[in-house]
Amino acid sequence: MPWWTHLSALGGLNVTALLALAVAAWLAGARCWRLARAWCLLFGAAMLVAAASQMAFMGWGIGIEALSFTGFSGHAARAAAVFPVALFLLLERQARALRRSAVAAGVLLGAAVAVARVEVGAHSASEALAGCLLGLAAAAVFIARARKARDCSPQPLLLGVLAATLLLPFADPINAHQWLTAATLKLSGRDRIYLRDGWQPARAPYVPPCAPQRVRYDVLCP
Repeated sequence: MPWWTHLSALGGLNVTALLALAVAAWLAGARCWRLARAWCLLFGAAMLVAAASQMAFMGWGIGIEALSFTGFSGHAARAAAVFPVALFLLLERQARALRRSAVAAGVLLGAAVAVARVEVGAHSASEALAGCLLGLAAAAVFIARARKARDCSPQPLLLGVLAATLLLPFADPINAHQWLTAATLKLSGRDRIYLRDGWQPARAPYVPPCAPQRVRYDVLCP
């Protein structure tokens, strides 16, 4: 279980968002403007789809009950998008076979995060698989564009950031799901969210997972 927990944490915002920003910052710094814009749009679009799908279920019960699908796994989508891209750029100047091996390693790491999300009970298999495929699609489109561009290899920066991923999962994670829940409640005008069990709204109003004095806007723990 500790290994699954650690793998699952590699998809957290405190890891993947840092890597995604590092990729964008280096591409912009190297004046690869089109690639930087493409990366931001692709990664952002994938995250928007994942977040919107989860909010659609929590607020309005939109999902696929037969598959136990309540939305794309954000952890799986982020990991599958960012790790192949980061490893591709890290070894951009190397031989083609080595670059392909690096991308394959990134894909496997993203897939491992997806499996870990199922193992720790955070998502169903359909949600983890869908999230992984969503992230891989974003990564594949970016890499296809990057192969045609000039060298924008961010070796020093990404090497340090990738190494940091070994320690970041032990830092305080960003509770993205809690923020999504708060946003969903405000948008839907409800005081409770839909639950997987029974595929119905919760019996009781939503209670933020923090001490009452820390609650903001009735639903959010800052």
